[in-house]
Amino acid sequence: MKTAEQRMKELQKLMEYGRNYQTYKPIQDEYRQIRWKGKQEKFAEARRAELTLWDAANRYLHAYLPEGVKTLPISAWEKEYTALKAQREAEYDTLKETRAEVAELQKIRRCVDIALRADQPEQTQSRTKRHEQER
Repeated sequence: MKTAEQRMKELQKLMEYGRNYQTYKPIQDEYRQIRWKGKQEKFAEARRAELTLWDAANRYLHAYLPEGVKTLPISAWEKEYTALKAQREAEYDTLKETRAEVAELQKIRRCVDIALRADQPEQTQSRTKRHEQER
């Protein structure tokens, strides 16, 4: 269950950065095509947030994607994520049922322990009476 949750977190990050990369790629291309330094700086200042998001996505994807990947398989990541989410929910439902069953068994055990303790003083009293009678 933990490995599935960890993979889901990784997939969420990959999908987020992949979408940012694709969304802001045209802005980055436009920025790179500007040849004059002054115009490029003005453009960068006006689009600072978008360029920063693209740069962060670019660095993350280059660090975590294998070499030679030309396209981002975002739809495959989404399918894997939904499959893992469904699997996790099914396992969590099973875990809830098991926990409820264990709680019920613990209640039964407590009741049995209380009943045994209630019977135990009578047994010790009868033993001491027998022991005294034997003397």
